[in-house]
Amino acid sequence: MTRPTLRIHLQTHHDGRITGRLVPYAPVPAEPPVGYGDDAAAVLSQIALAIEEMSGELTPYQWRETLALRRLDLEIRPRAVIAKRVVIGKRTVPLRIGYAWAKLPTGGFKVVVPPLGWSFVLEDLEMAAEVLGQTIGTALLGEQAERVYALVDVLEEQILEWSPTLSRKRTRTPPAARAPVHPTVDAIAEDLIERERRRTGRRLVGQFDFSAEQPLIVRERPRSILLVGPAGVGKTAWIYALARWLGKREPDGPTPKIWATSADRIVAGMKYLGMWEQRCLDLVDELTGQGDLLYFERLAPVLAAQTGRSSIADVLMPAIAAGDLALLSECTAQEHERMVQRSPTFLALFHVVRIEPPSSSAMPQMLATWQLREHPHLAIDGGGWRRLVQHLELFQRDLAFPGKAFRVLDAIAKLHPPATDGKPLEIDAELISRAFASITGLPLELVSDTQRAGREHIAARLREGVIGQDEACSTAARVMTRLKAGLNDPERPIGSLFFVGPTGVGKTEMAKQLARYMFGDADKMIRVDMSEYMLPGSAQRLLAGGDGGRSLAERVRARPLSLVLFDEIEKAHPSVFDVLLGLLGEGRLTDHDGRLVDFRMTLIVMTSNLGVARGTAVGLALGLGGAQAPDDVVAAVRAHFRPEFFNRIDHVIGFRPLERGDIRRIVDLELELVARRTGLQRRRLRLRVDDEVRELLAVAGWHPTRGARPLKRVIEERLISPLAVAMSEAPDLAGREIFVVVAGSAREAELRATGAMVLAIARDARTA
Repeated sequence: MTRPTLRIHLQTHHDGRITGRLVPYAPVPAEPPVGYGDDAAAVLSQIALAIEEMSGELTPYQWRETLALRRLDLEIRPRAVIAKRVVIGKRTVPLRIGYAWAKLPTGGFKVVVPPLGWSFVLEDLEMAAEVLGQTIGTALLGEQAERVYALVDVLEEQILEWSPTLSRKRTRTPPAARAPVHPTVDAIAEDLIERERRRTGRRLVGQFDFSAEQPLIVRERPRSILLVGPAGVGKTAWIYALARWLGKREPDGPTPKIWATSADRIVAGMKYLGMWEQRCLDLVDELTGQGDLLYFERLAPVLAAQTGRSSIADVLMPAIAAGDLALLSECTAQEHERMVQRSPTFLALFHVVRIEPPSSSAMPQMLATWQLREHPHLAIDGGGWRRLVQHLELFQRDLAFPGKAFRVLDAIAKLHPPATDGKPLEIDAELISRAFASITGLPLELVSDTQRAGREHIAARLREGVIGQDEACSTAARVMTRLKAGLNDPERPIGSLFFVGPTGVGKTEMAKQLARYMFGDADKMIRVDMSEYMLPGSAQRLLAGGDGGRSLAERVRARPLSLVLFDEIEKAHPSVFDVLLGLLGEGRLTDHDGRLVDFRMTLIVMTSNLGVARGTAVGLALGLGGAQAPDDVVAAVRAHFRPEFFNRIDHVIGFRPLERGDIRRIVDLELELVARRTGLQRRRLRLRVDDEVRELLAVAGWHPTRGARPLKRVIEERLISPLAVAMSEAPDLAGREIFVVVAGSAREAELRATGAMVLAIARDARTA
């Protein structure tokens, strides 16, 4: 029998926002938990918080059966009240209503309509349409009419199987047994001072002085305080240290409490208009006159609109201005600047405390203190500490000291666990560089001060995967040498390269090879197809995800060390370039939530075929004229883009048309990759491809207007497919050489006479 799990019903509305409901299996006494947000992750987070605040068991919400979804198309007739009578109108409104169903083990089908709270058991599932149609007709004449009409706004629906990880242990004490003094505060907030009293985890590193803030906090009406500083600087640590200090001080009066909550927790489960606003008012009522502080780890969501144009800040602001409520929160300097522009009156209510990162010279001692407390099995010398700080300053600019240093030190400790003999592991500067390269994926030759990585060395590494573009490889290598020397602009991306040239000459492959070299894997490349951003308003999709996809901002936030490829960039709508101006000029982007995304450790690559003459064989040069002159390429790019955008590009790199020898070398490279495929490696099979076959593939894999782009498909069709057939027909084939020859050639007859394993490739694809 399968383990019982929860089911979530998600509805996507016309505005792109999502409503989610926990689907009950058995009747429940109250409305199921509901979430509402910009994406499924936010909705599930709200429902998880609502579940934590529920009393009683989750058993009525647990399903063992598979729950599927169907949608029913109906035509409904709106009602109106005329002369105190309900009158059904003539016109019809289309309605698609989703219902979930499951086959019961005892027979029959369970049908539920989560938005309306309906549940049926039917003998035959085909009855569902008729039963729902009748039920909806009845509902339109009753109190549920408004809920039915609300379904017109729904674009998509889906059912998710869900096993949430709850952050706190749920209480099973019946509500009658509990009598909280502050029911709303207890439900959605946590006493941070009490939690720090019980905390047995890591101790805080650094000195915290609250003498300047004490008069603002320890008084009858505390002042709201906002911590401003870069990510990783220790704003949250400052809050925890404050909680510990308040918990230990000898009070000369009541000690204030710090109640930790979030915007998500406030709106969790709030389904109807005005519910979360009432919760905010209840918070104000319970905290007024207590001298406590309400702590939001992030302030930006507090200012974000929840329904209509109202935000949590709008509801709380009168109480804060009157001194009845005090907030404690944090943000970065950039977030603070934007919030001041958006809501200056609200931000003026805060006393701002600037948290500055410690100096680089202070970091070795802080790291040594952290290491002695958390990782005593390591023994890092002074040179090792200085090298680690140097690497962090140069290669991890998205976070501030000391947070980024502590995180990397923890990762180094995982790479070097305690020895069985108990002796400390001695780590010098070079071992620090090797560990840092392993953690970040950066090549050791770029990271280490003892290894050389000149322009020609890096260019040679790029040429291993990019054929026929030696000059382009050399220009791209120049950017890498600038990074190794530490001479790149620290307030811009590592580099911004514009690849321009005919289709199928290696522009995208160069981007992949750069990602392999710089970050260890081609998967570290974030590819954005700009042909999908041609319409007005599409620029916002770079900042906010939708339809289950992740935005550029989300992907770079998750992986700040990466290559970002903007493919066919000339096709993007002009508004997209307004977004990219800040990215290229300042190395930063602001997402739809107002959060800053750091692009300073990304390598930006743009591709285009601007300036390529039409109607010519652009993919292959056969002595009939070479690539366009570099000046022509630059002129075409300059003419197409606005000056402020063009001037932010570091290098415009022209890609020349490929020659016959280039295509043949690409074939050799692709065949090397084929030989490494799992099926061949597992069976220990070795391919021996004749030169005649390689030449045949080179000719068939080139196209007059698409260059070498068809080559991969040709190799799959002409070589891989017949090879797969041969291997499937001989399951015991292993540990042998497979000779790939042209069908009907003398070479084929010669090899077959010796009993060799032969794969014959037809000269003509139509007879292959």
